[in-house]
This record gives sequence, C-alpha cells and structure tokens, in this order.
Amino acid sequence: MSFNCFVCGRENPKGLKLNIQLKDGFTYAEFSLDKDYEGYPGIIHGGIIAAILDDIMANVKFLEGYILYTVELDIRYLKHCLVDQRLFAYGYQKDIKHNIFYAYGEIKDESGEIKATGFGKYFIKGVYK
Repeated sequence: MSFNCFVCGRENPKGLKLNIQLKDGFTYAEFSLDKDYEGYPGIIHGGIIAAILDDIMANVKFLEGYILYTVELDIRYLKHCLVDQRLFAYGYQKDIKHNIFYAYGEIKDESGEIKATGFGKYFIKGVYK
C-alpha cells in the first residue's frame, strides 16, 4: 500500500520520505534533514520533529496492518536537532486499552543522546491488511 504521507510517503515530492522499519515490535528510521526544514538557523523546526515522532509511533501498529488516528501527542524537546545531523527515530508500544494504542518515541543522535521524546495516543479504527 502506498501513501502520500508527509513523513514516510514515497510518493510525496515535498515529504521527508523516511524509511520507517518495524523490527521486533518497535519502529526505527535514520534521517538527516537539510536547511529546508529548519526553524531557527541551523536547527530543525520543532513541528517537523513532532511530525516525525508522531509517525514513528503510529507506525508501530500501522506496519502491522492497523488503521489508526492520532488522538493526543505530547512532545518534549530536550536538545536541538541540527540541520544535516544524522539522527535516529524510534517508536515503542506502551499499552493498548480497548481500541486506544499508547506509544513512546524518541529521537537520538549518533552518540545516543536523546534529543526529543514523544508520547502518543492513537485511536485504532480497524485493519487494512
């Protein structure tokens, strides 16, 4: 299935095209963004970081075949994510209650320092597979 998703869609010419992978129940993606995505000079815009965290968390279930929608998103910016910096995003399942999926995500640099974290709450609508 292909999507025009801004974060992970391969068909979106203006998107980030992150290659989000699912392995052993968690998601991950490696990325580096240029100055087209900066807020303050040299720093990736916080909204872009939030979008990446939202997608990396939702894909924990989406890549298993579920359709889900973001209900709540809580982002903590701990350190600046810099333009052209090699970064890694991770998403983890925390819980599922009824049709609500709870997830945790983080973005780290090459040294393992956590740059931003996210907690997400998603409504599971159904399955697409």
